[in-house]
Formats: sequence, C-alpha cells, structure tokens
Amino acid sequence: MAIVHTYDLTAATGKAGDLGAALEALAEAVKAIPGSQGATVLRDVKDPNRYLFLEYWADEPSRKAAGSQLPKDVMGQIMGSVTGAIGMADYDRIAG
Repeated sequence: MAIVHTYDLTAATGKAGDLGAALEALAEAVKAIPGSQGATVLRDVKDPNRYLFLEYWADEPSRKAAGSQLPKDVMGQIMGSVTGAIGMADYDRIAG
C-alpha cells in the first residue's frame, strides 16, 4: 500500500525563506528517487515559520531506501534552518 511520510518543521527566527527554498529543492530531489510518487511542501497560513513536507511513496521499503539518496547539501540547509524537534508521521494513502 502507498504511504505518505510527513515532516512538521518550524523555521528558526529569520530562516523561513531559507527553509522554504530548501524544502522545495528537497521535493524536486525526492521525485527522482525510485519508488517516489512525489512530494508536497505546505506553509501554515497563520504561522509562516511552520511547514509541512509530505513525501508520497509506493511502499515502506522505498521510503527507507531513499535516505541514502537525499542530497546532503539540501539536508544540511534544512537542518540549519529549523528550530525545535521535527515531527514525523506515516499515513496509509487512501485517496488522492
């Protein structure tokens, strides 16, 4: 069954633009990984420092195998732009 892996991220003070740009770059990179069905970047309307990143995968093994294929420079930009813990969750993709 297809899954969606989500990340809930909050930008550090003054880093919202940097985080948004890095997440856009990550979404593009994720599309090219085998088993990927794309990614979506969302920014909270009420709190523009908060982002949701959704990865769509054919299955859990594909998602797990993707870690080593992610661009290290982009991941570094993301980690340098966030504050606090990054929330993560997995969902079965039912529709859409």
